[in-house]
Amino acid sequence: MNALLPLFTVAGDASTTKAANLLSAARAMVPHLNRSRALDRRLVAAVMTTSFGASDAEGAWLWRDAYDAIEAALVLQLRRLSPQIARLEDAPSEIVALLANLSGLGLTHTRRSEEQAALDQFSTPPQLGALAVLAAQVRAGDLVLEPSAGTGLLAILAEACGGVVTLNEIAANRAALLEGLFPLAVRSAFDAAHL
Repeated sequence: MNALLPLFTVAGDASTTKAANLLSAARAMVPHLNRSRALDRRLVAAVMTTSFGASDAEGAWLWRDAYDAIEAALVLQLRRLSPQIARLEDAPSEIVALLANLSGLGLTHTRRSEEQAALDQFSTPPQLGALAVLAAQVRAGDLVLEPSAGTGLLAILAEACGGVVTLNEIAANRAALLEGLFPLAVRSAFDAAHL
């Protein structure tokens, strides 16, 4: 039940506070994904408003933040589905279809922030990420570097296939979100163009 309570009073820097609120929203969205319920704008707005303690109209959050919360919810749901995803090599078309269906439950990204444009950030849809993990032949114990981790949609697939992930993300808000989603992973914040 605590996952549904607003976390807007969390102490810390702005990125840490925002990440805590985004994780709260993501956790509240996961049960809907578990039931294959689409995350429509009304539902997402209500969850975000609860998690941030105020609405987007009041300036508490942006729709760009909502997209990150949806992706974080997908990461949490994909972690729950790890046993199925681990069969990627044996049943690639089945797993890719599962991921496409799950991905289709979220909202289409219609707003990009200035930071996203400046850093050339684009989220990898899980079904495409699965093909990358399949092509890389990630096996148990393999070290996997995700040089531009974003919200971890590609990393969670590598993790599900047994990879030990190292995450790099230069954007402070997303890096803070990754800390909550992948607390045991090695993380860094370098410009991926220089890795």
